[in-house]
Amino acid sequence: MRERILQVALELFTERGYDGTSLREIAEQLDVTKAALYYHFKSKDTILVSLIAELGDALDALVVWGRDQTLSPDFQHEMLDRVSDLFFGDANRVVRLIQQNQPVLRALAADAADRHVRDATEFKALIGEIITLMTPEDCDLHTRMRIRTAVAAIIFGPITAEQLGDTLEASLDEQKKISLAIARELLAT
Repeated sequence: MRERILQVALELFTERGYDGTSLREIAEQLDVTKAALYYHFKSKDTILVSLIAELGDALDALVVWGRDQTLSPDFQHEMLDRVSDLFFGDANRVVRLIQQNQPVLRALAADAADRHVRDATEFKALIGEIITLMTPEDCDLHTRMRIRTAVAAIIFGPITAEQLGDTLEASLDEQKKISLAIARELLAT
C-alpha cells in the first residue's frame, strides 16, 4: 500500500502541483480513507520527503554498484543504461517536484530536526560521483566533457523538453532511446 500511495501522490503532485494536491484527494484517488493514509504517512510533507528519499536511495545504490565495477567501455555503457532507466522512469517527475518546490523543501529541512531531507546538493554530488566513476583518471578535458555531456543527455533529456515548453512528438520511451543513443555516440568518439 505504501508504494501505491507514493505512486498516486507523485502522479497528483506532478499533475496538479504539490500545493494543489490535498491528502483527501490522494485518499480519494486510492479509494481509501484519510486514516488509512495516516497509517503510512503522517502528512503530505512526509510523502514528499519519501519520494525524494527513494530517488536518493536509487542514486546511492547506483553509486555503490559503480564503485564495485572496473572502468571499461562496457561499464560505461551499463552505467548509462542504468541512469537512463532511472531518469526516464519516475525519477524525472521527482526531479521536477524538487525543482518546483524548493521553498517547501527548505522549510521541511529547517523544521525536520528529527529526519534528514535530501537536497539538491546531495543529488549533484551523487551525479558527480557517477560521472567520476565513468571517467578515466588520466583523460584529457575533451574526454571528461564528453562523458559529462553523455550523462547530462540522459538526466536532463526528459526534463528539459517539458520545462522549455518543447512539444516533442515522441513518447518517453522514444526519447529515452534517442538520449541513450546520443550518450553512447559521445562516449564512442
